[in-house]
Amino acid sequence: MGLIDWMGLGRKKKSDVKVTKIKSAAIDPGEMAAGNQTDAANTLKQMMAQRSATTKILMVQDGDHLTQVTDYALKMAQRLDCEIIALDVSDRPLQFSGDRKERERNRFQEKSRQNAVNFALQAESQGVNMHHVMEVAVPEEVIARLSAEDAGIRYVLTKPDQESIRANQERPQVPVYDLNCSRLTR
Repeated sequence: MGLIDWMGLGRKKKSDVKVTKIKSAAIDPGEMAAGNQTDAANTLKQMMAQRSATTKILMVQDGDHLTQVTDYALKMAQRLDCEIIALDVSDRPLQFSGDRKERERNRFQEKSRQNAVNFALQAESQGVNMHHVMEVAVPEEVIARLSAEDAGIRYVLTKPDQESIRANQERPQVPVYDLNCSRLTR
């Protein structure tokens, strides 16, 4: 990195990742002062569990695996020596009823299984541990539940929105959320 690059005057490189930090959890001094030590102790216990757990990346997709997201998740897992939880989640089948709902659910599950098998082979060949989770539900609720259940989930990677994909056809930005010591449920 040259002096010109360090000063920010050099050629700008295309960025394919956008990292967002979410505010860390903290023990509220009011809880301690008010004598509510149970909540404070639970918060402290959760923070300690997060720090001692194996770091994991929650890779969120909707059954269709975008190559940019899977490739970035694998590179990130290798660099940080962490595991990947590949979450396929969609609420699309929920908007239908009867036979159509069942067909959409089956289509989503089959597509997710096929992509998960391919991703698992790719992860194994690169020495990355991967676990697959598939659910038909509201994505935000599933992400919040999984991140609350597993203290090791630190990063959440999602598919870029359609506008970003159209604007940056070569390399759309992969959104990365750094949970650090917080949870989405707060």
